[in-house]
Amino acid sequence: MLPKTFTLFILSLCATILLSFLIYHKLTLLYFINISFFIAGSFLFLALLTMTVKGGFFDGITYGFRRTFVSKGKELSKDEIQEMTPVSEMITFHYSPFLRNGLLMLAVMLIALFIYYNR
Repeated sequence: MLPKTFTLFILSLCATILLSFLIYHKLTLLYFINISFFIAGSFLFLALLTMTVKGGFFDGITYGFRRTFVSKGKELSKDEIQEMTPVSEMITFHYSPFLRNGLLMLAVMLIALFIYYNR
């Protein structure tokens, strides 16, 4: 898992620098902080959303929606109801590299913010 996190972290740093040049046409510490905040927030949001869905929080809601919209007014048999796979079992990827990368990017952003305000 650590090589995935390290690769994702390097790609995130490269994306932060590239986006700074594309959006602001230069790289400053403030622009780096701004863009790294959005990238870290996106990774943390994705990881926490995946963690919530894998935990089974939305299984009941999606089960009800599928019973309502799949049946289209007719009664579903017990076999059809038993065959419905919960959403928590449909998600197969691990959220830990995204969570670690989001936390690392957040740490880099906070270090840069500390440097920015103490210079």
